Amino acid sequence: MIKSAAIVKTKTLAPWRELRLQKRKAKKIAMLERKAIKQYYPSRIDAPIIEVQAAPQDDAPPTRTELEAKATELGIRFDGRTKDKKLGQLIQDRLSTGE
Repeated sequence: MIKSAAIVKTKTLAPWRELRLQKRKAKKIAMLERKAIKQYYPSRIDAPIIEVQAAPQDDAPPTRTELEAKATELGIRFDGRTKDKKLGQLIQDRLSTGE
């Protein structure tokens, strides 16, 4: 219990905490210095905007909607529980029989 307001106690930190605090302060100062000297190279205002569109891949596996459309066209019965792999196999079987 402190009886007088004139007595001020300072808590000493453990050596490992002191070292950790010093490292944290050093990292913060280094970050602020890097931000201060960072150079920005903005693009021109009248520069043309280039949009890159990915070309559709022919070797990509068919989507679920494509499989469903082909199965409906061939008269194959399926429902929502039928997996894409199984539906693809049913379509391949139907096409291979020549029907």
